[in-house]
Amino acid sequence: MKPLQAVGLGLVLLALGPADAEPGTFDPLPDPLGWLLVLVGLHGLAPVLDERRLPVLRFLGVLALGFSIALVVPAVARWLETDPSLGWSADVPRFAFFAVLCHQLSQAALKARSTGGASSFSIAGMTLLFVLAAPPLAFGAGWDGVGTAGEVAAQAVQIALVVLCFVFAGRRWAGAPEPEAPAEA
Repeated sequence: MKPLQAVGLGLVLLALGPADAEPGTFDPLPDPLGWLLVLVGLHGLAPVLDERRLPVLRFLGVLALGFSIALVVPAVARWLETDPSLGWSADVPRFAFFAVLCHQLSQAALKARSTGGASSFSIAGMTLLFVLAAPPLAFGAGWDGVGTAGEVAAQAVQIALVVLCFVFAGRRWAGAPEPEAPAEA
């Protein structure tokens, strides 16, 4: 499996689940499984990413995995539902991880002169930064419209990232293995 395919499959598992479920509702596809796939994909992407950013990505990924494991416990999920800012803080590592990953993939695509990949991942990364900034603006400044736009952007960017991961999974700048030379007869 190509590294971006593992990340894309992990994203699918993260995005699927009960829509607007009560905290503690059984999720047949738990988020920790999705994060494990994402981290496996990150391991495969390591050779093409900036080695200075890998520790940050690994830290954010493991932190997001930790939060997803904690949220499987119904009492923790119910506690986070008591205040919307707590729910946002639990999502920060998730969206920060994907924002940094998008930036790194954009840079890798740019080095390979793949403007389509670079611009696509740059737009996704900028959208993720908006998703991270929207809740504090909504809760702190009272800009309710920004909160709603942030929720919509969060859903849209997750879908877009799944598509981008599968579209660009075969590119060498995205960690795909070298194509094998045909065997001579």
